[in-house]
Amino acid sequence: MIRTQMLMMGTIGIVFILLQGCMADMRTPNIKKQGISQQEEQKGRALIEAAWTKHGFSNLKHHQTYGFTGDDIWKGMMGKMGKPWPEAESQIGFKYAVGSFDSQATFLNGQRKGLKAGLQSWNYYEQEPGKALAFVETDERIAFGLSAFHYFFELLDRMKSLPIVAYAGEKAFDGKKFDMVFATWEKAEPHMAHDQYVLWINQATGLLEYAVYSLRDNYLKMPGGKSFYGSIHYEDYRRIEGVLIPHTQTVFLNQPKENDEKHIHRLKVKDFQFDGFPIEELYPDPALTKLGDRKK
Repeated sequence: MIRTQMLMMGTIGIVFILLQGCMADMRTPNIKKQGISQQEEQKGRALIEAAWTKHGFSNLKHHQTYGFTGDDIWKGMMGKMGKPWPEAESQIGFKYAVGSFDSQATFLNGQRKGLKAGLQSWNYYEQEPGKALAFVETDERIAFGLSAFHYFFELLDRMKSLPIVAYAGEKAFDGKKFDMVFATWEKAEPHMAHDQYVLWINQATGLLEYAVYSLRDNYLKMPGGKSFYGSIHYEDYRRIEGVLIPHTQTVFLNQPKENDEKHIHRLKVKDFQFDGFPIEELYPDPALTKLGDRKK
C-alpha cells in the first residue's frame, strides 16, 4: 500500500514537472494556423457588440453599484483546493462598484461568520464583528475571489474593449450551436502577462452561455498551474432593470462538460439589486486614488 502511494505521488510529481513548461492556449485551431484576419476581427467584434446589446449592458451606465447574496459551493478535490473562501460551502453577501474592482464580501456562515473583507483600489481590508475596519496584509485567496467574481459578472462589458478580438468558428455542444469569439490583450499567442478568453455565444438566443479562460495569475502557486484553465456556464438569466443577470454560474476545470454535475464550483445568486447601498461603503479610505478597472 505504501509503495503504491509512493508511486502515485512520484507520478504526480513527474506530471507537474512536465506541465511547468506548458501554458494553456485558448486559441482555436483555425486561429493557431491562420492568425487573425481583419474580417475575423470585425465579425468577432460584431458578435460581442450584439451580445452586449442583447444582455442589456448599455443600462449599466445608469447604476453605480450592485449587490446580492451568493450560495457558493466548491466540490471535489480540485474544488476544495481552489476555493477562495474559508468554507467549501459558503453563503456570502457581495457588494460591487460597477466597472471597477472595488468590492466587498460579508461571510454569512462558517468559521469567519460576520467578517467583512474588501478591495479598494487593490488595497485589501477586513473588519471583524464589533471591531474597526483595517487595511491589512492581503489575503490572496479572498482578494482573488472578490475580483474574479466581479469580473465574470461584467465579462461581456469588459470584453468589448479588448484590443485583440477574433471570430473563432462554430461549435456544436449539448444540442446547441455556438459562435465562438477569441479575445485577449497584447498578442494572440499565450503569454504570462494576460489571460485569453473564448466566448461561446448561443446562435439561437444571442446570449453568452459559456466562456473558456486561462488562469495565468492566481493564488494556487502549484507547479504546472499555468497549464490549467477553466470554463463557466451562465444560465438562469433574469432581467433586472434592463440587464440580464445569470443567477446560476457553474465552473468547470478546463472545457465545459455536458453533464453540469461534473463542475468544481457553482454560484447561486439571490436577491440581486442595483444601487441597494451607498457607493461610499466600498471606499472606506477616501484618500485612496480610484483606479476603476485598472489592475494597479
